[in-house]
Amino acid sequence: MVMMLFSKLSKVERIGLVVAAFVIMAVFVDRLVVNPLGVKLRRMNKEIALSEKKLAHDLRNIQNRDLIEGEYKKHKDFVKKSAVSDEEDVSNMLAEIEALARSAGVDLVDIKPLAPRQVDFYKEYSAEVTIEGSMEHIVTFLHQLNGSPQLLRTVKLRLGVKQKDSLGLKATLLVTNVAL
Repeated sequence: MVMMLFSKLSKVERIGLVVAAFVIMAVFVDRLVVNPLGVKLRRMNKEIALSEKKLAHDLRNIQNRDLIEGEYKKHKDFVKKSAVSDEEDVSNMLAEIEALARSAGVDLVDIKPLAPRQVDFYKEYSAEVTIEGSMEHIVTFLHQLNGSPQLLRTVKLRLGVKQKDSLGLKATLLVTNVAL
């Protein structure tokens, strides 16, 4: 049937019909084969570029491996995961504060542990500490506290005189410690 219709057409109409069929087939091939391949190729090129960037970063890390390991070894003792309870962590912190106060020669008047606070991926332990002593001894205590292997930090410090005509000082400070 298609042949009868095709034979009834003039030569120009046949050429037009063949060209139209060719164009329609070319559009179908473009939409069904070429375009999806092009999209996939562009996506793969982007993935390759991203992988190359990651590889370059990883190669840079491999080249700096000794430096990174050295830094890690220096700090690994400070980032150990706490395997003890909150009470034991607070107890360890308070014991460290008491030992530092004794070694610095300050009088530990009061120490109040505060409730632990969860911050992102670590816990923050705090204690309000009141001490008395000379300026020299208080400065020594603060220096030892901030240099502690438990990473104790003085967050707040309030200084005042112990008594009106006294040379001694009274300090109230907020000490914090973190544990993973």
